[in-house]
Amino acid sequence: MVLPDPPPATFLGSLSEADLAGLLQAGRIARWTRGELLVRAGDPAVSAIALLVGVVKIEKLADHGDEVVLGISGPGDLLGEIAAVRDAARSASATALESVTGVVIAVSALRRFLLEHPSTTLALLDLSLGRLHAADERRLESATRTTLTRVASRLVELTDRFGGQGCDGAIEVRLTINQQELASWSASSLESTARALRTLRQLGAIETSRLRLIVRDPELLRAQARA
Repeated sequence: MVLPDPPPATFLGSLSEADLAGLLQAGRIARWTRGELLVRAGDPAVSAIALLVGVVKIEKLADHGDEVVLGISGPGDLLGEIAAVRDAARSASATALESVTGVVIAVSALRRFLLEHPSTTLALLDLSLGRLHAADERRLESATRTTLTRVASRLVELTDRFGGQGCDGAIEVRLTINQQELASWSASSLESTARALRTLRQLGAIETSRLRLIVRDPELLRAQARA
């Protein structure tokens, strides 16, 4: 199987060609269909998954039973990296939002590989620290920012990660999450998220349709995310 090149601004994309090939050879190819669980919260963390194709949502059930979307991962990301350094249960679930292909790497193989490839260990540390920083920023955002700002921030994340240049200069993003999932990810109600999207459309920052986002004014969208 010919594997796609990972995006540069990702964990896999930060590895050297030799380290990337070695890491992927340490595991086995696996595929998941839309709606299928890659990992389940509470299960033993016996492996990590290097994502090659497709998008997944990282989620957890709150005490009251509602699903909370913690993040979106895609090609080049590594799921379950904590298993490389400590034995623990899965802290969250990961669900395929579309057809997904990845490489499942057993904990023993991942730890052995990291011992033999210190540059990959540093990349893994950078990944973990980056996620801790993002989590801190998200908590601060939830306490101090408006729904409009939070929704705009999530759209910026999607645009930066999954956007592509359209024929008319706009940035097009094929959405794999619905409005309810966007609301959860933004720590907002469905109603307030809908209002925020309507405001961004009225400002001319975005256009939306089913499973599609067009960013007409990226700088305006970023300004709303910083407000």
